[in-house]
Amino acid sequence: MLTIQKKLLLSFICGTFVAFIFFANVYCYEVQMKADTVTYEQDNGIVTATGNVQLDWLGKILKADNIEIKIPSKQLDAQGNVSILESSNTIFTDTIHYDMEKEQGEMTNTFGCSAPIFFRAEKMYKISSDTYKIENVTISNCDLDIPHHYAYAKHGLFIVDKKITISNAIYYIGGVPVFYFPKYTRKLNDDSSFRYDLEPGYSNEGGGALKLALKYRFTKEFDSKLSLDYLGSIGNGVGLELSYNIKDKVMAGMYSYGTIDKRTNTQRWMFQPSYWQRINQLWTVQAHAEFQSDSYFNNMYQQDNWNRVSNQRRSYLSATRQSNSSNLRVLTELYQVYNIDDKLTSGSYFLLPQVYYSIYPQKISGITNNLTFNFENRTKYEFAYSSSTSDFNYQFANLDYNATKDYRITKKFTLKPTIGIREDVYSKKNPDESEIVDLTRLYASLNARYRLTGWMDWNLAYNLKYRLQNMDSSFLLDSASLVDDGGFESNTLLFNNYIYLTSSMILRNYTGYDFRNLQSSSYKHWYPLINELTYVPSSKITVYMRQQQDLDPVKFNSLQLDTKFGQLEKFYFTLASFYYDYRPESVDLVTGIGFWINSKWRVDYNIRNTCKYGDMIWSGNDHEFKLYRDMHCFNLGSVFRLREDYWSLFFKFELKSNVPTFMKKDGTKEVETEFYPWR
Repeated sequence: MLTIQKKLLLSFICGTFVAFIFFANVYCYEVQMKADTVTYEQDNGIVTATGNVQLDWLGKILKADNIEIKIPSKQLDAQGNVSILESSNTIFTDTIHYDMEKEQGEMTNTFGCSAPIFFRAEKMYKISSDTYKIENVTISNCDLDIPHHYAYAKHGLFIVDKKITISNAIYYIGGVPVFYFPKYTRKLNDDSSFRYDLEPGYSNEGGGALKLALKYRFTKEFDSKLSLDYLGSIGNGVGLELSYNIKDKVMAGMYSYGTIDKRTNTQRWMFQPSYWQRINQLWTVQAHAEFQSDSYFNNMYQQDNWNRVSNQRRSYLSATRQSNSSNLRVLTELYQVYNIDDKLTSGSYFLLPQVYYSIYPQKISGITNNLTFNFENRTKYEFAYSSSTSDFNYQFANLDYNATKDYRITKKFTLKPTIGIREDVYSKKNPDESEIVDLTRLYASLNARYRLTGWMDWNLAYNLKYRLQNMDSSFLLDSASLVDDGGFESNTLLFNNYIYLTSSMILRNYTGYDFRNLQSSSYKHWYPLINELTYVPSSKITVYMRQQQDLDPVKFNSLQLDTKFGQLEKFYFTLASFYYDYRPESVDLVTGIGFWINSKWRVDYNIRNTCKYGDMIWSGNDHEFKLYRDMHCFNLGSVFRLREDYWSLFFKFELKSNVPTFMKKDGTKEVETEFYPWR
């Protein structure tokens, strides 16, 4: 007599086998069914399966408590805990009625998941092999039965592995309608094409404020961001950012912002377009422009950037040819520098053009050869001369060639000599003279490395540079070109000592000696002695210390300490301190700490202080305190900033996003971060 277990097993095997035979004969493709019980009514051609039913066919997996298949009419009905897995999409429903031949059917009360998207529909109709028609549908990245936010529409289409599109959709937050979409599309296996940031806040200068950023990705390559800002008594602002990126082919971006400053009743704006394109394997072109109403425009709007004040603007157009053996770049650039009164300074110029060419190091008979050429034509070059500013054209060109070779004297001792020649041709910076200056420089160096022990290396470098012509006092090419140097622009010996205390700790000492005799009150033969200690025992700990002092006479100059503990995304603590001899009573401190209080709350705090330790007076130059709260499918954060007399407090509310979307300047993509030059 068969046991109950054996009967069930036999019933299962026979049921699976019978279903497979009938489906193979009728549908001409393989269909497999597994269930606790499978029965077949031969007269009616009906297969019934109950208990943990699983049906596999054409890449689909259907699971249910009960399934009935009418073979003559090729109809399938499923009830009870029904789910269908098709590619990377899973749909849960109450019932399924399906025509297996036409691949059409109907599902009621469905819940679908195609990461990171969750959708619910009152009814779904399969109208082709990969397309469903959906009714009364909600879409969200929230998986709760009642989502925190969602888009709702009466009609739409669901295309397996591709997208969901709904028409006349209304977007709800907490059940409150806040936005309308004539057409809304969510791509599957991708982040939302629409996102937003909401930042209410307050500052002591502008009062109450509200910043709204609407982000929409038209395609995988094309992103957009619209900012609508109410800045209290300061004014209102509107910004637009567009980014387009096809990796290694085309990159384009446009960043703009404008506001009416109520305090001065003036319009303030900025505009920055940029473009890069690869023409072929050798040639690329690049362009960038910077326009803004005033040089201190960023001071008010870029509060999350330590270096938010910019008085320099660069606009350029260049073409680059890069091969395996050389690099050529042709550039035209407008460089403008402004003073505190928003007027151009003498450092401004217009390059038309600059030509830079270099041949990559070529080794011939064991000797490495290097060649570079550079030419610049600066038009309307502004130069302060005789207490007045003059505009004139200034040309500069140089050709540099050097040859070097490595000699291994012993196992521990190597020598690397280098000889070279440099030719400079340029205009004088005296607008009253049209003479062209031609300077020839011969230079040489000898680098020696000696492995004293297994844990200590010595490096000696002797550098010599000699100018064949006399230098006219009306023009100094650079800070090293001193008229009273006798033609020797460099005659120095540099010493580096590396001590490998452990595998994770390195001590470096370096200094130098200048053999020239220059007539200057600030000139010293000995370079400062600098001691550096780097300690990196693991990826979670970094300690860097730098100390500098004069040797003639012996005098302590500065001390720097920079430490980092932990990981930025988990727990971190940073501490940096700076001491300078010209401020003997003060120490600058930079401190940062960030950690998760629990799985939902995170704190970040960064501060820059100056401490007058004699009087124990602390002055906080910059404070930034961030508090973050994980709200399931939203991010909620607050930022408090204090910078001298200005302070602000803003709250940020946004949809959670984990998928890279926005383009960085180097062409790669990362999780979108604040990049506006005005914010």
